[in-house]
Amino acid sequence: MGVKDGFMSANTIVKIVFFVVLLAVIVNWIAFCTTSWYVVKGTPPYTYHGLWRSCSGTASSSSPAKCSFVYDGSPDDDLDAIQAFAIFGFIALNVGFLLIVLYMFWGSCKGNGEAGLAAAITLFVSAGSWLISVAIFGAKFQNLGGNLGYSFALAVCALILALVGGILMIIGGRGKNSVISK
Repeated sequence: MGVKDGFMSANTIVKIVFFVVLLAVIVNWIAFCTTSWYVVKGTPPYTYHGLWRSCSGTASSSSPAKCSFVYDGSPDDDLDAIQAFAIFGFIALNVGFLLIVLYMFWGSCKGNGEAGLAAAITLFVSAGSWLISVAIFGAKFQNLGGNLGYSFALAVCALILALVGGILMIIGGRGKNSVISK
């Protein structure tokens, strides 16, 4: 049985979950890796703050942005918590997607209710971790003269999509061997 057969044999809700969580994973990667969580716009050069570093400069090739890893080893407990929960959310979302793929396509996991439940729980952990991370970040950078950037917005989208995926997986992931349906 191939990938096409595995996809076609899954119920409609699980197919929707697959695409919702795939989109969440893409958004998750972009939010986790970019430096536009917080942007201070003034006269150029602009300053961009991300989870891991701060950059200032313009995007032109004549004057590339200068970045510093000011957040590595920072004694700021808020930044440590933001980074820690972002890492938990990032990893949990990727693992949740892997579990959904196993649930849909892999022999003994295919249609297995325990695999579906594990995927849903992992997606809820991801959403909760991202929620804590963005809440702390938003509170810390709220009134510093700049705006929350697109990376922050993508992290919020990732947490919403993970939450929706987890809820839909609970609804649609009831396999033949499901703990949920007993």
